[in-house]
Amino acid sequence: MTGRPLRVGVIGASYAAASHLPVYARLPEIDVTAIATAHRDTAEAAARRFGIPAAYDDYRRLCESDQVDVVDVVTRPSLHPPMAIAALRAGKHVLCEAPLAADTAGGTDMVDAAHAAGTHAVVDLQSRFSPGLWHLRRLVRDGWLGRVDNVHATAFYPTFTRPDRAATSLWCADATAGAGSLRVHGLHTADLITWIFGPLTDVTGHTATREPTWSGPDGPIGVTSTDSSALTARTGDGALCSIHTSWIAWHGSGWRLDAYGSHGHLRAEAAGHTGHHPVTLYGARHDEPTPTRLTPPPEDDPITDPPPHASGHAFAHLARRLARTVDGDLDPDLPTFDDALGLLRIADLAETHA
Repeated sequence: MTGRPLRVGVIGASYAAASHLPVYARLPEIDVTAIATAHRDTAEAAARRFGIPAAYDDYRRLCESDQVDVVDVVTRPSLHPPMAIAALRAGKHVLCEAPLAADTAGGTDMVDAAHAAGTHAVVDLQSRFSPGLWHLRRLVRDGWLGRVDNVHATAFYPTFTRPDRAATSLWCADATAGAGSLRVHGLHTADLITWIFGPLTDVTGHTATREPTWSGPDGPIGVTSTDSSALTARTGDGALCSIHTSWIAWHGSGWRLDAYGSHGHLRAEAAGHTGHHPVTLYGARHDEPTPTRLTPPPEDDPITDPPPHASGHAFAHLARRLARTVDGDLDPDLPTFDDALGLLRIADLAETHA
């Protein structure tokens, strides 16, 4: 037991400033001690804004700092491998954004480095800790559905149809950066299905780039990443599974998962990405006429700051679990680099028929 807050160094100040840093500031278990970006001025600006003692324009110096216990890599996927590997080789624990890397080769290098380091290597698949999804998993594992027969999930968002929403994410247009509707929202959903229902097998799928340009500040931007995906699979006990995603869906319906079993039906819904939007759960047993709302018990959600409706609520759960794990209380539900590499392999299989 260290008896002090977990000291976190953050690499990246764009998405981190919108999501990770505000949450860290509200958690007594966390102390952000350093931040690094590619430019001194942006690092210092973020440090001033969030009261961070040290700012670097070289992530390697942050990784080497003796004031950092965990390095939080919050950059685009193509940059994850060198940053995470540098942190691991410096003996640090690592929290990395998802997807793990731009490709399976990069992800494999990261997993190998994590195994060699022997430190904790965790991926920000924070949707696992949304209270509604935590409750869904508990019900499934307690046999509420009976035999699970079918699982169907959709994630339809209008993100890149709206320039005001997409302004900070236009790098996603470039496939080499490692993003895409499947590799972002599809893999978050695949992780949830795997975590709740078991490993996926017999994966096949299709991806497409239906919108060849996005609106940028200086005119149209050519798109090489995929904006739509559909995959099918089986769970370990034979249930059929499908995931369908798009981030160019005008008036997109948000995220939804339906699970049908021999004893009933469970439905989970969110207005957007499950890591940032609260998930509402409904269910009906086979002898009930219609689904009703199922509320997680209070003991499943001890965090009140940020509150359950706030976008950082699920990430707060993950950060607290990471702090406890580093302090010696291992948490088997924290998503690991190995878990995330398995997701990249699912994407490879789904993209075979692109």
